[in-house]
Amino acid sequence: MSRYLIAILMCLSVAVIPMAAQNVASSKAGKAAKTSSHAKVQDDDELTYASISKTNPFEIVPAAGMELLDDIDNSETAIMAADMIAFAKKYLGTRYVRGGKSPKRGFDCSGFTSYVFGQFGYKLGASSGDQYSTGSQITREEVCKGDLLFFTGRNSRSGRVGHVGIAIDNNPVTGEITFIHAAISGGIRIDRISAPYYATRFIGARRVL
Repeated sequence: MSRYLIAILMCLSVAVIPMAAQNVASSKAGKAAKTSSHAKVQDDDELTYASISKTNPFEIVPAAGMELLDDIDNSETAIMAADMIAFAKKYLGTRYVRGGKSPKRGFDCSGFTSYVFGQFGYKLGASSGDQYSTGSQITREEVCKGDLLFFTGRNSRSGRVGHVGIAIDNNPVTGEITFIHAAISGGIRIDRISAPYYATRFIGARRVL
């Protein structure tokens, strides 16, 4: 009888052990599947982030990038304006000639500004009135080196553009603006906008650079 019981127990153990092993294997497989699924979600998240990053590779606030570009652009403009003024000053004392547009012949006001700007790749109109429609209008406070300054002719009450010069400097404290131009008296010279003769004739300023 005992032999039969032992035989039955051995058969049961043979059947139970494989089932237990199978359950353990299934449990491990389930955990592995969950881990794989979690990893896939992370991979998908990383791919999604990578895709988003590719649309903004610089990873910076756009405004900061634009400010950097603006700084570069403003620096180049400032350098050109300084070079332009240095070039214009070479002709200090050159005689005034009505309709003059060259150093050899002499300059009138618009001939001088056209000549100077032309050396830097900018084409201006033939007269001061034509040049007044060039570039963009700016306020007196915004005037910088290289901007064009416009005045009436001898009759300050006319309101019509009759004279033009190039700004050299605008003092932020005093508001004093100096400019270089071709004047009937003295030819190419430097004057201040606050001088009585020019203060009453000033019309406006334009930015070309």
